[in-house]
Amino acid sequence: MNEEYLPHDAFFGLVEGAVERIIKTDDLEDFLGWFSSWVYQQFLLAGAPLADGEGKVFAAQLGRAIWGATPAPHNGFKPKPLPKPGRNEPCFCGSGAKYKRCCGRLPKLPVLHPVELWPTVLDLLPVRSCRQVVASGRVPIESLIAAAEESRATGQSSKGIGLLEPLFAAKIAGTEQSHEQALSLLCDLYDDAGWTRKKSRLLKRIAAEAPRSPLRSGAFQRMAVIRLDRGDGPGAWDNFRRAQRDAPGDPAVGFLEVHLLLGENRPEEARERARFWRRRMIKRSAAEFEGAIGFLTAVGEDPYGAMAETLIDAADGAGRRLLEALRGLDGRPLPRYQVVDASDLDPGADAEAELVRQLRGMGISRKDIGAMAPELMEQAQDLEPAGALDDEMPGPHYRLTRPEPLRALESDWHAIYPPGKPFSINDVPREAAYPWDTDLEDVWTGFLDRHPEAFDSVDVLDDLATAVELHPMSDSRFLRETLQAPLLDRGVRILRQAIAETEPGDGLSLPWMDARNRPGLRCVARAHHLAIARDDFEWARSCGELLLALNPNDNHGVRTSLMNLYLRAGKDDAAIALASRYEDDMFAEVRYGLVLVLVRSGQISAASAAARQAVEDLPEVRRYLMRERARQPRIDPHGFALGSKQQAWLYRDEMRDVWLKEPEAMALIRRTLPSSAARSR
Repeated sequence: MNEEYLPHDAFFGLVEGAVERIIKTDDLEDFLGWFSSWVYQQFLLAGAPLADGEGKVFAAQLGRAIWGATPAPHNGFKPKPLPKPGRNEPCFCGSGAKYKRCCGRLPKLPVLHPVELWPTVLDLLPVRSCRQVVASGRVPIESLIAAAEESRATGQSSKGIGLLEPLFAAKIAGTEQSHEQALSLLCDLYDDAGWTRKKSRLLKRIAAEAPRSPLRSGAFQRMAVIRLDRGDGPGAWDNFRRAQRDAPGDPAVGFLEVHLLLGENRPEEARERARFWRRRMIKRSAAEFEGAIGFLTAVGEDPYGAMAETLIDAADGAGRRLLEALRGLDGRPLPRYQVVDASDLDPGADAEAELVRQLRGMGISRKDIGAMAPELMEQAQDLEPAGALDDEMPGPHYRLTRPEPLRALESDWHAIYPPGKPFSINDVPREAAYPWDTDLEDVWTGFLDRHPEAFDSVDVLDDLATAVELHPMSDSRFLRETLQAPLLDRGVRILRQAIAETEPGDGLSLPWMDARNRPGLRCVARAHHLAIARDDFEWARSCGELLLALNPNDNHGVRTSLMNLYLRAGKDDAAIALASRYEDDMFAEVRYGLVLVLVRSGQISAASAAARQAVEDLPEVRRYLMRERARQPRIDPHGFALGSKQQAWLYRDEMRDVWLKEPEAMALIRRTLPSSAARSR
């Protein structure tokens, strides 16, 4: 069909209505009479009305074609093509002319195949009839895949699952490429429905029962990704090799290899293998590889960026405009921030306005601020006019201040960017507006397009990093490396430059309590954790040390990850110094880390004393360290109680391999027993 004559959607509606009618009737003449009227209606609605003669001829041809290709219930779900008249027989359109002088002279309509009409039939059948015909094995697998894809697109995961599961019942229906496609789609539908265990059981069964085939390769590929997500690198590579043996030339195997390399933070190897697979596909010169070749080309140029582009596509383009805005950010000069003594700020400034700014910076909603500010101001009037904040921040404390031209820009930014600041040290604001809603994203990315100087504001950089936390693909390292890392790196560099140029002397403090300092400190904390995720331990240590130097109260708890980094790097003196700064700490990383480093340093007497204190205060950690195997308790994503099994398991999971390399430290912990009071807690 010429789409200018009848749009694709209108033609699809024409066919869908015809199939629905055929399912309801087994009378051809009745159907053709109805279809003639239906054709006139659809062309009229499409703004392309037909003349009487045209409509009659078109309806007769297309109606007979649809009737013959539809696997209708009244014909046992089999197509029943209608015979074409002989050249000298009367034309089927009813004109009275011979077929060769009537419809036989017209251009042929596109051929309709039952495979194309099955998805519509399945959609129109009652649920019970649909299940029966699918279970019978009469539906071509291509039709099942198309119908399941449509179900997924409309949010009907359960329906799509019902269409595909019979292919992998007690007896697997087939093992070819089409069955692998069905398996992949079924796994996606299981993920949509939250049925991850069911997916894992199916994959394991196919891997065990299916012969060497594309289907079994697909199962191993899926299992490799699951292993990688669980942090089981060796298991993921084992599954990859099995998948590769079953389908050595499959482009999906090449994608998997690149994905595994990137997942292990090996971008240069990923780049090399992407180029290898690209060359291999180009030699095969298959049109089906065009998309794959484009992706591998992008990985060869920018591995993380290519993966991020894929994730952005999967999120309906959310993040693309930010990605475009970030290009060239490295070449933008750093703005001149200053670190000033908080006591030197203008004492005549509007006290209530300052309070509102502080509360907003702490992540408190506008509504709550409106209710709190007047009462807090009234309470403040009853207090001594000076020193309240200073009393809670001993020693000289400073504030990071922006260049004056950014004041108005930040005010305009906050007016159009509604999510606000995270509360306290949370990653995202409470009940935050979703910044990736298309209309809202257009507003704030449009602001960035018009005001590239917004990237000079640490406050704005902080908000953009938070927006990435709210992105639907935020769990992916690739997206964070591409969208969030440049923002955090710029924020850290701005802060370092301000400190270096101010040189206020020893004991510089940018306390977390001062909300104006929070955007900069949050950038450093996020950069620290992102560096750990990509195994960039030098940068992680640098950011962690900077954060502790600026905010000794360590609201973010980076001393725990910093202690582990020191121990893994063999920086024993730094580890001991860190533990001495937090002597009464109840984090396992500090308490037990001190024991380990003292043993390693040969300070056995001090290590024994530290072990007694650590075991007495955190006995669960000792129990979990001693166990050869330990079952993971349920982990609350919002945090854990100190001394709990959750804390103990997390420490064991992170650091037991380091402890096992120090048998003397393990022996010390084993013979150090908690008191009966500690055991009963």
